[in-house]
Amino acid sequence: MNDGFVNEQELREYINSKNYHTYNQNIKDFLSFVFAGCINTNHPFKAEKKGGQVKPDLAITHNGKTKLISIKKGSGNSVHQEKIEVFFPYIKQLFNDETLDDLKKFHYGDGTTNDSGKTRYSAADCKKIYSAEIARLNNSFNNWDKLKLFLDRFLFVGNVGTTTTDMVYHGTIDEGLWASRDEIMNYIKNNSISANALHFGPLTYQVWGRNEKGTAVHPDRRYVMQVKWGSITKDLQSIRRK
Repeated sequence: MNDGFVNEQELREYINSKNYHTYNQNIKDFLSFVFAGCINTNHPFKAEKKGGQVKPDLAITHNGKTKLISIKKGSGNSVHQEKIEVFFPYIKQLFNDETLDDLKKFHYGDGTTNDSGKTRYSAADCKKIYSAEIARLNNSFNNWDKLKLFLDRFLFVGNVGTTTTDMVYHGTIDEGLWASRDEIMNYIKNNSISANALHFGPLTYQVWGRNEKGTAVHPDRRYVMQVKWGSITKDLQSIRRK
């Protein structure tokens, strides 16, 4: 079991079936935020794991209300993974063939749009070789009408179903940062980001495994995209300060 899953389990077990006064100050502060104005110190909190391929990891119920929480830990973890056989048609649906071709060139990194090139470039080389394509993609992806769709897909809803995350919690039992979906959306909308990486606001796109030499243990990872939120700590700190 990886560290993220262990952390989710520890938070779930710590919160479940206890009353407010039993928690440490960090969790008290978090629950006070989640259930603002609705805390009943005589009623326990119920914490359950959300099953299936949905973005919320935890459902917390208290005093007749249920809130859905996505739990993050660390700085380099992926917040979303998706097979390109699903993601590429989504890009074509949102934009056009030209935009999809730009993404294919960057993703395959072999000089083609169909994964047939003989030379596969590294991620660092692709940023240089496909700088014009990246610039066009960033311009398209970071238009707010499209960016908000990507944020829901990557952070709050996913690409399956309609279950929507209410809050993001980043941290452990003893120390954490948090923000609501609305706060994160507003923060990203009002803080434009310029970068030479392929990005969606503060989230960055990468290939799970480029397999440049064709000798990877998991060659299928070449056909999976990943999205990372490397600045999650800084961004949540900024939101909380505001």
